[in-house]
Amino acid sequence: MSQVATEFGVSQDDISLDNLGTYVGISSGQEVTLPDDFYGAASTTPTVSTNAATSVTSTGMTLNGNVTAQGSTAVTDKGFYFGTNASYASNTKISVGTGTGAYTSARTGLTAGTTYYINAYAVNSQGEAVGAQQTQATSGGTASAGSLMRAGTTNMWSIANRIVMRPSEEPTTGLRMGYGSTFTVNFWIKAGFTSVLASQGRYQFLFGWAGNAVHSSPSTPTYYSNVYNENFRIFFDGQTNRLWTSVLADNSSNVASYAQNFWFFHNTGQMQTATGLGTSSNVKWSATNRGNVNDNDFNMMTITFNTNFNASNVRLLWNGVDCGDAFYSTENKSSGTPANDTNIARGISLLGAPYSAHSSTYGGTFDAKAGYLGGNGNSYIDEVSIWNSVLDSEALGNLYNEGEGGSISTEEQPEGLIAYWNFDSTSQNASPKYSLPIWPDPSENSNLGKMEVSGSSDFGSGTNTISKKIIPIL
Repeated sequence: MSQVATEFGVSQDDISLDNLGTYVGISSGQEVTLPDDFYGAASTTPTVSTNAATSVTSTGMTLNGNVTAQGSTAVTDKGFYFGTNASYASNTKISVGTGTGAYTSARTGLTAGTTYYINAYAVNSQGEAVGAQQTQATSGGTASAGSLMRAGTTNMWSIANRIVMRPSEEPTTGLRMGYGSTFTVNFWIKAGFTSVLASQGRYQFLFGWAGNAVHSSPSTPTYYSNVYNENFRIFFDGQTNRLWTSVLADNSSNVASYAQNFWFFHNTGQMQTATGLGTSSNVKWSATNRGNVNDNDFNMMTITFNTNFNASNVRLLWNGVDCGDAFYSTENKSSGTPANDTNIARGISLLGAPYSAHSSTYGGTFDAKAGYLGGNGNSYIDEVSIWNSVLDSEALGNLYNEGEGGSISTEEQPEGLIAYWNFDSTSQNASPKYSLPIWPDPSENSNLGKMEVSGSSDFGSGTNTISKKIIPIL
């Protein structure tokens, strides 16, 4: 008995030989050889796995676990750690039973649109084993304050991983901003851009109107009939380290009519102070160089536009700090002047790339050439708002200091606010997933303003939110 206790690392008092049967010829001092599976390996805890949750609804789900081996001794307790904390030990411990094999636990009364963390566990006399963590969000409702993530793709023709509002879901013609308009576009972004953007992908669109065509599969329409349909855009040029903004208009002669301006990230003191991205053109805005950000690696980006792209009329602000004058003092414009045509429906593309790789060939729509060769990386966007005026420093300070959207009312539409998405209200089970705007009021029409997310794009949470109040950079 002593030898058995020593070999298997258990107390001698816990050993029973009742089931060994009758053995003849064993005298005092002789060794007893037991089969390998008598107790299992010495001093081991159980082996337990956490399987994906099933029967998921807005208020419930079924948890699934499996004890595949008991370890040194019998399993005296098994169940789940379950809750909204990523640290399993901080969640509720739910006991289900004893022994090996698969087991379940039905959970009810959960919060809609909320991510839950699940760890199966099993206990024997040697201790507790905890299975790998699974996460599962309940459907519908309001998710934990989240961003919208768009993953990079390595296929330039892929329409996966897009974030887009189709023209048929445009909430108001007020969104059709163009040359001669006055407006502000404001959003938070967590850059995930990769070196591919600089070497091959070049353009990464952060925000922009995507023209009037809707394609169910990738295609390359002639650019004058689609890409250049009176679009306002904000895009990052990874090759030259510039941030551009432009209005592009339709021209049936296949010659673009446009007005635009840009800022170098690296060669003006005011831009360097505001962004914190450095002074070298070789150091690009990217996932490894996000510049001045909050604790969760987001910065707030703002473009204000007052009728044209003269340096004094278009401003770029980083975390509410003015980045200085744009490159062209009198704007860069083709021979034609873009018309403020509000008759053409627009789709909004977020973190998309309607342009192709850097070459003389352009084309595509909001659902083609998305994140060419993965240049987009895993980028996040949050708290997108569009206003019908140039916001002053006080208004921008409120947006910055209340990054979670606290300064934008969800109860009554603020004056001058055209559209607002906070990406906290999600439909997790839809295909593709989508997020409705806060304003205009989606209850008036559930399709209007719906931001569509496909592929591996997802609604982020935790460190991918901007919910922490932060101090302005002075």
